[in-house]
Amino acid sequence: MFRFTTLTSTLALLAAPALADGHASTMGYALSGDGTSLTVMDSIAMPEEARSVTLATPVRSIAWRPVTGELVGFADDRIVTINTMTGETMDTGATFMGDAMIAEDAVVAFDFNNKIDAVRAVGSTGENLVYFPMDFGDERANSVRRFTDLFYAEGDMSDGAEPLIFANAYTNAISGAKASGTFQYALDARANALVSLANNAGTLETIGPITIDGEPADVLPIGGFDIVSPEEGVDAAYAVLQIDGEDTAGLYAIDVTSGAATMLADLGASDISSFAVSMGM
Repeated sequence: MFRFTTLTSTLALLAAPALADGHASTMGYALSGDGTSLTVMDSIAMPEEARSVTLATPVRSIAWRPVTGELVGFADDRIVTINTMTGETMDTGATFMGDAMIAEDAVVAFDFNNKIDAVRAVGSTGENLVYFPMDFGDERANSVRRFTDLFYAEGDMSDGAEPLIFANAYTNAISGAKASGTFQYALDARANALVSLANNAGTLETIGPITIDGEPADVLPIGGFDIVSPEEGVDAAYAVLQIDGEDTAGLYAIDVTSGAATMLADLGASDISSFAVSMGM
């Protein structure tokens, strides 16, 4: 089970002053491994004030929808919105098209493309889905559809390797409006790399190895990755990473030009399945 008390107390002890200086306006949402509980940090710079919320129904992954300011959850056969104060979930009634599914034993990466205001769900076993919200504006509205499964581009250092994507994040996640353009990043636990993901085409290209203090990191396929954007063209990327051999996961800032990860706090827990961030209230 997700240890909320340990998480909150450990963050209170380990959060550095630099975290408060640079990230005070960012909220964080961490989903428990069994998908039944949410830890909400009203500011990732003040983790001692994190609160726990029990979800009315379990979900496999979460994503923040910048246009509407909602937390959205992906479950096996439904898309839900999540009340981050009460844990109430509301089924959107989305239609899953015939092949739009992700294997039960797969990790689900989940994030909104703020250019089109639709959310991409990527399975660690290669599935590539998109949920088009009910107000999308065409025949795809309130449906989940499958696109090209993930693969590495010809000539890439991982060409021919089977990807193990466990988290994704889009740039230009500005609040309250769509963006003029976005770029999708993802984390591959098999390659231990930050990669780009070409949306519906499914093409992956390596950007760089995930490193901590200049050393390559061996990451497990659990945790999460997200980007918050105070304005278009300004992106702050964060990830919850579980490093092989470590007892607990950490909150990291990610340099999306290189894959370098800088630890911001030890979360004091190891059972985190998804992570999202948003601009503070």
